[in-house]
Order: sequence, then C-alpha cells, then structure tokens
Amino acid sequence: MNLPPNVVAELQQAMTHQQRGNLTEARSLYKKVLSAVPEQFEALHFCGLLESQNGNLAEAEMLVRRSLDVNSSRPEAFTNYALVLRSMGRDEDAIIACDKALRLNPRHVDALVLRANALVEIGRGTDAMAELDKALAMQPNSPEVHNSRGHVLHELNRFAESRASYVAALRLRPDPTVHSNLIFALNFDPALTAADHQAERGRWNAMYGSQFSRFIQPHRNDPEPNRRLRIGYVSSHFRHQAATYAFASAILGRDPEKFEVVCYSDTSYGDEVTEKLRAGADRWCSIVGQPDNEVAQKIRMDGIDILVDCVGHMRGHRLLVFAQKPAPIQVTAWGEPTGTGLSAIDFLFADPVLVPANERHLLAEKVYDLPNFLGYWTPEPLPEPGALPAHANGYVTFGSFNRSNKIQDAVLRCWAAILRAVPTARLVLKGHQAQSSQHARVEAVMREEGVDPSRLTLLSRVDRMGHFMAYRDIDIALDPFPHAGGMTTLDALWMGVPVVAASGGTISSRLAAASLTALGLADFVAADSDAYIKLAVAKAHDLQGLADLRGSLRQRISSSAIGDPRLYAAAVESAYREMWRQWCSGRRSS
Repeated sequence: MNLPPNVVAELQQAMTHQQRGNLTEARSLYKKVLSAVPEQFEALHFCGLLESQNGNLAEAEMLVRRSLDVNSSRPEAFTNYALVLRSMGRDEDAIIACDKALRLNPRHVDALVLRANALVEIGRGTDAMAELDKALAMQPNSPEVHNSRGHVLHELNRFAESRASYVAALRLRPDPTVHSNLIFALNFDPALTAADHQAERGRWNAMYGSQFSRFIQPHRNDPEPNRRLRIGYVSSHFRHQAATYAFASAILGRDPEKFEVVCYSDTSYGDEVTEKLRAGADRWCSIVGQPDNEVAQKIRMDGIDILVDCVGHMRGHRLLVFAQKPAPIQVTAWGEPTGTGLSAIDFLFADPVLVPANERHLLAEKVYDLPNFLGYWTPEPLPEPGALPAHANGYVTFGSFNRSNKIQDAVLRCWAAILRAVPTARLVLKGHQAQSSQHARVEAVMREEGVDPSRLTLLSRVDRMGHFMAYRDIDIALDPFPHAGGMTTLDALWMGVPVVAASGGTISSRLAAASLTALGLADFVAADSDAYIKLAVAKAHDLQGLADLRGSLRQRISSSAIGDPRLYAAAVESAYREMWRQWCSGRRSS
C-alpha cells in the first residue's frame, strides 16, 4: 500500500517514539495514522500493543485482530496477538495464536517462548519445557528463553535448575524483573537460608535501586504529627487476588477523618473487587503503562505521606518507583512479606513469629509488628463450614489447597508417613496437581512410600466459591514447606478447618505458623517435620476436638484484629501514626 508522504512520516515518528519509550506520543501518532488509513498494518499492530500495555485490553485485541485481517502472513503478528490474549488470561487462545505463528515459521523463538508460558499456566509444565528446549537449541544466548525456563522449572519443582536458568538470564542481560523472578523463586528452595534470601534482595537493590539514591530530594510534607495523613497504596493486584484479600481491610476499614487513601493502580484488568476498592478510596489513579519516573513524580506531587508497596518481588511490582523515594515514609507489606532489600523502603509489616528478633538484622527494612502480617477480608458471603466430615465418612480427610510448586517431593513423603500412620485417612489436593505432569509426580511419590493412590483425590482449579465449598469435605489441612500457605491458611481456618504446620528457618516457611499463633492455635504448629507428622496423627485421633474447633473458628477470626476490617485497619493506622510521629520528630530535631 502506497501511503501519502505525511502518513509515512507520522508512522516513522510513532515507531521512533515507541522505541524510545515515549508511549503517549507514539499512541497519539498511531491513532493519527489510522484516522487517515484505517487498515494500515503497522499502526494497527503497534497501537494494539500500546493499548495492551495501558490496560485497554478490549481495544488492544480489536486492533491486533484487525491487523491480522490486513496481513496474516507475518508470524510476529500472531505472537503479539498471543501476548494480548495472555494479558487477558486467555492462555488457551494464546496457544492457538502461537501455533499459527509457528506454522508460518517453525523457528520463531518468541512464539515458542510464549507458547511455553501459556502451557505452564494451564498446568502443562512438561510440554512447556519441551518448547523451551527447542527454543534454547535455536538461541542458547537468549535471556528471554533462560528466564522462561527458570519460571517453568520452578513450576515443575526443579528448584536448583530454575535458579541456574535465572542466573544464566541475568548474566546475559541484567534486568530487574528477571532478578525479581529469581528472588521470588528462592522462597520455595529448601536449600537456602534466611540470610541467602536477604542477600539476594540486597544485590537487587545494589544493581537497580541504589542508583536513585543520589537523586532523592528532601520531602516538604507538613511535619504536624496529628494531622490527617495521606496514604498511598501501589499495587498491580487491585482485583480478585490473594494478596488483595490480605490488605483490603486497611483501605475499606479505615478512619476517613484521620486518613486519606490514594490507590495507584497498575491493575491491567479490573473486576468487582477493583470497584469495591475504588469506591473505598478517596482517589484512584491508574498507572498502567506509565514509566516509573513519571509515577514517582506524580506521587511526590500528590503529597503522599506514607507510600505502601503491596506486591513485594511478585510479578507486576513497581519497586523502582519506591527506589526514588517519592514519599517520606515507605512501607512494604502483604503481597510478598519477605522484605524487598531496598534501602529506600523504611518498614516491613510483619509479626514476631513471621520475623523473629534474631533475624531482623538481616532485613533492609525495619520490622513493624501487626496483630498478624495478614488481614482477612472477603468480598462476598462464603459458605458455612458444615459438620465435621469424619463423623459422616468414618475416616479423616486431610487436604492441601496450596499451589503445586509448594507441594514438593519431601512434603509428599511427609504426608505419606501421616497416611501410613492413619490407615483409613484420605488426602485431597487441589490446584495443578490434577494436570498430567503433577498428577503423575504425586502418585509416583505416594507409590514409592507405600501409599495406594486410590487414597488420593486430585482436584483441578475451580472458581472462588468452589474453592471454599471444597473445604467442607476436609477435616484437617496440611501446610507445605519450606514455602508455607499464607491466605490459603486463613481460607481453611475461615471454613473451620484447622491447619497443621511446621515452623522453619525462613520467612516464607513461617507464614502459616504466624497466622495460627496469632489466632491462639499454636498447638497446631510443629518444630520440625518429625513433630509435624506426630502432630497431624494426634489431631486426626481427636474427632471431638476437631468438631468443636470447626464450629468456632470462623467466629474466632471474624471477631479478631485479623478478620474484623475495622480492627485490622485500626492496627495498621496506629502503625502509620507512630511512623509519622517518628518522622516529624526527626524533622524537628534536624
């Protein structure tokens, strides 16, 4: 298609702006091109990707589909369509788009990587690795391939290999997102210590965060200790997501006379939880697609007093915003409560079990204790727990609804010992365990340990209500290690199901132990795996104790400073006030 010279110039300018990261200017010029030539392939294609980055997913899909109608002979058009589909959570459709790209070019590495990432999300980790093996043979020095291998190997419980793949990606090209992927994966690795975890976080700060320290300017917030404070929350998870249920009380249960809330949302696609949080905030600012420096400048201009990171090193974090210190006090909490390593973040919300006194010197942040490091909020009424299943079944049913990469072989062997000691008991697992690769692994370990797989029930993922209904068939939940359950533990307790846990040597190993202790259930926490087995067996023989507890657990949580939104918000706000007074005192004395 021959384009008018002015359109050619505008298209070239748009592509140059996009390459330089000037996304607003690029989008405007692409739109201008499309107003003149509605079927211009590059403008449709690249503008669709920009709309996806800005969270306008329906618009992005429409534009990229139109580009495919114009020209379906280019494999990169299908891979970028797959990128948009994955952003929408449509992994099955993304796989189909990648297949079309690979029919056009079987050696298209980007399509292989995207296909692998979509496959692992639907539980087909072994198939994903086969795709990445092909990609690695073609491009052995691709950081993207090594990064994806790290993710897939992590999902397959191959932690040492996962760590090696992430390290290989970082050697080829240092990148803060890939480095955060490594940090998150280390939480699951049984070979590592708390010192190892914090040392890697410190390396992240040294490589990417500390470069901003010399540019941090003094804050001009009014140092009045008792005034109404402006709290900013930054998250890509303002939607149905476990971390959101942990911190929503701090927003929705707040005291509006003393605290103003501004949410900086990096949430690409929202839902009804997004709308509840939006309604509960004083201001809602979308930061989807905005560069970190622009977000930091906006926060500073908004006069935020205390800025809170709700993501940690999980996918979608904005830690490089925090590295620029746009607020005088910065806190990390809830999302990945293991510390960030950033020298620019002042506090970590935790509790004395999650981070014991003898470990606190390892963290970059000062630990501030809450009644529990997690709150518990639910956006809808949940099913009643029901009666103890063992009374009707005649046997005890153990269960674990944690993600499959927490269910390591050592955990399965421990659970097999429990089943051997309670010969009539059953075990229910839910998650990707029902997919073929995980199913085969679970059954193989159980057979090796002398447990008939017929005693296992492997459930696939279900919707949120189905998740809670499944707890009505469980008598005792078994917590995994070395990465324990966070919100999964509180879900079980809310449904009247006590959780047997072992407290370990890292923050991630103590998530369940912290919540159990905070709720007065320390008798369900064991010191090591041998004590864990004995404890689970002993609890399985106390049916009356289980029945009594089942009937009282929900009330115990809902009336506590964990499950009562106003009580939890009050504890958080008390922390904010004390932090603020300390800052004001420092300002007055300086």
